[in-house]
Amino acid sequence: MRRGGGDAAFLVPIVAFVALFALIPAAVLFSQAFAAAGGLGGAAAILAQSANQRAVENSLVQGSVSAAVAVAVGYPAGVFLGRFDWPGRSVVRSLLLVPFLLPSLVVVFGVLDLFGPAGLLSSAVPSLAFLGSGLPAIVVANLLFNVPIVILFTAAGGGGSGRSLEESAATLGASPGRVYLDVWGPPTWVGACAGGLLTFLFSSLSFAPPLLLCGPGCYTVEAQVWFLDTLGLEPTAAGVLSVAIVLLFLLPTAAYLGVLGRIRASGGGSDPVGRARLGRSPLAWALAAETVAVLAGVVALLGAVLYRTVLPVGGGGVGSAWAALFSSSTADRLGISIEGAVGNTLFFASIAAAIAVVLGILSGFAVARRPRRAGAVGLLLFVPLLLSPVVLAFSLAQFWRPLLGGESTVWALVILSQATLALPFALQSLEIPLAALGPEERDAARTLGATGWGAFLDADLPRVRDGLVTAGLFAFALGLGEFTATYFLVTPTFATLPVALYTLANTRYFAVADAAAGLLLILSLAVFLALVLGGRRVEL
Repeated sequence: MRRGGGDAAFLVPIVAFVALFALIPAAVLFSQAFAAAGGLGGAAAILAQSANQRAVENSLVQGSVSAAVAVAVGYPAGVFLGRFDWPGRSVVRSLLLVPFLLPSLVVVFGVLDLFGPAGLLSSAVPSLAFLGSGLPAIVVANLLFNVPIVILFTAAGGGGSGRSLEESAATLGASPGRVYLDVWGPPTWVGACAGGLLTFLFSSLSFAPPLLLCGPGCYTVEAQVWFLDTLGLEPTAAGVLSVAIVLLFLLPTAAYLGVLGRIRASGGGSDPVGRARLGRSPLAWALAAETVAVLAGVVALLGAVLYRTVLPVGGGGVGSAWAALFSSSTADRLGISIEGAVGNTLFFASIAAAIAVVLGILSGFAVARRPRRAGAVGLLLFVPLLLSPVVLAFSLAQFWRPLLGGESTVWALVILSQATLALPFALQSLEIPLAALGPEERDAARTLGATGWGAFLDADLPRVRDGLVTAGLFAFALGLGEFTATYFLVTPTFATLPVALYTLANTRYFAVADAAAGLLLILSLAVFLALVLGGRRVEL
């Protein structure tokens, strides 16, 4: 009993962190908003405003369409990744994390560079121009982020299905279709459902795509909260709508966590015994072709960003956009030099990643000692994601900015927001390798007189060094491209590269914005390369 209590004490820092920088600020924001609105009647009147209702409708439409298309596109590739053994499979599985880690603004610029007014594809095939603006463009951007998620979840869902049961069913006379329906198909459906629900949540709370690809007519509730507080000067309405975000997405979030629990309970993520080889199956090769098409789409979008970096819209020659990016005129337009913005970006992401890793180590010790705590810790860390980045930043600004000293301390709030959003991924990157460790070395250290914490540091952590590297780089990559919460908080002095990129695009400085997008993409790809080289197994 004493040992259990001592282990639980290591959860105190992470519980305190989430409470102080997510739960308490959000609760104060919600209560103040309702009080200022005059209670439920006033809040209902705010929610009944046409612009706010349109934002809710946009969120539901964009989330539903994106989820449906993502599942339709990602499910076949997920089946191919999960059921068949082929050269380079593990490499492709790792590469599928690249879109998830990409900065949202880079993806938006990729859509514009392919399908926008001067897009590479829309110029060659004018009929594709409809994909460069409005709802179709937003869906395309959402798909790049989320199709890989559906693929990975589908593959993980089918990971608990062994070949022996399938062979037994076939021996008893079941047709391939019946084997799919009764044996290996349902686990993949569960995985695709989890990916679809997560796609719905991410797409419904999309922020950058509506801002740049459509405008106020396509604002989601996330974008509408930002507009009401920063441009509309209606913080009360923004606070009420923030409550609506949490309530609106509570049910799909609960459904996602329930489906995710089913995947874990069935052993999802582990490779099935006797994975099938490609052979000459027409179905397998059709799935392979669809997977190649998905990967080609990702490569085309990233290639378009890099191409426009070198040869920007409007001409100017090779390297002209880069020269303009680092010029004094661009610094005057932004209020900060690009070097300063890059420095801010790296500083914020580094400190946020360090915080996430330290908290992950402490909570990882408590979870390793009592694995049943993993579910409760994971649920606690999911709370900031449920609040959404804008609501998290809004509540931090309202609660902590006055206490810390005003605008001069917003850099601290940026770091805290990035660390809070990165915590779930950092902890999982440690939880997976920790769960696979045997107790022998830990028990030997305890026998030699080490405390539980000492044995964890000396015997367990060295064996999950790859997980530590992965956790830190994962958190750093998320902070590197974080735009939503950062844009809500920062002033020009503390602007990051994603914020500078948006400012350049918003002021129609497109050629220089293309160069900034290329720079951000190069930095992100460098981090991902380090992530793959530093960790033996990168998991989402």
